[in-house]
Amino acid sequence: MKKTINQIIFIFAAVVLLVSCEPEYIMFDSSKNFVAFTGKSVDMPEPGSMIGIPVLVTALPGSPAATVTFEFSTGDLGDKAAVEGTDYTLVNDSKTLSFPDGYGYDTIWVRPVDNDEFTGNKAFYIELVSNSVDYQFGLNTLFTVNLIDDEHPLKEWIGNYDVYAYSYGSPGAWDEQWTCVSSADPEDVNNLLLTGIGGSSYPGVPVVAKVDVETMTFTITGGSEIGNHSAYGGPVAIFFGDEAGGVASESDPVVGELREDGSIHIDHLALKFVGGVNTGYVWDSFDTEWTRTGKKSLVEKPVAEEKAARFK
Repeated sequence: MKKTINQIIFIFAAVVLLVSCEPEYIMFDSSKNFVAFTGKSVDMPEPGSMIGIPVLVTALPGSPAATVTFEFSTGDLGDKAAVEGTDYTLVNDSKTLSFPDGYGYDTIWVRPVDNDEFTGNKAFYIELVSNSVDYQFGLNTLFTVNLIDDEHPLKEWIGNYDVYAYSYGSPGAWDEQWTCVSSADPEDVNNLLLTGIGGSSYPGVPVVAKVDVETMTFTITGGSEIGNHSAYGGPVAIFFGDEAGGVASESDPVVGELREDGSIHIDHLALKFVGGVNTGYVWDSFDTEWTRTGKKSLVEKPVAEEKAARFK
């Protein structure tokens, strides 16, 4: 009898435990309906096509049809503010979106205005203002559109580059290949920012190249840091190099050349460790040829003839 009672108690306890472990599902109800953008920002190139910016209404099937209104604003953008009708246009018939099923997506369509004048990158905001069914707004109610100006005076030298670095320390044996990026300096239209020199990608630090368009040259201040060397670690800086693979001067700038085809040439570019266990060690000095990714270099392999004899 005692054994039977114990068995009954065990079964009862197991049932109670099983019931208590049933999952509690989160139920979606109308109080959770909301309106929001599906993202936070987008880049819109000036010469590009119109772009679509989705807006989402989340609601249960059978919910009433809804409309959502939006407005453009510039907030605290100052002189970087884009102007409707001048820098971009609204493609939609109005600033009201429709959701006839009561839920789903509708899209705000905007088109950039291309011009021949460089004004720099600009931006504007799109703000969700109201909806006809008084749903709460989700997290993303303010969307940023960044207008990318394609008329930058240095645009021929902005982009991705395949770089062949010819070693002065041991020509041929110590030659290197880098993948670098040249970008516009948002603070100064006369500068380029060079990233990836020497394989400095942990992290890569942009180097400021001050451009003189009249002479088609640029200068990099001696001692400019490029980040940690990808192979041996430790911060590395650029100096004016010699033709023995060392540093010729720590105060003279490194001078580069801009070519009309978009390529770049930097000679006597020395890399020296300025921190870590290798402090003071010179990695090498290079003669570098920069070719826009996807383009054929004008020079064979691609060193100039007057340099080729030195590397044989």
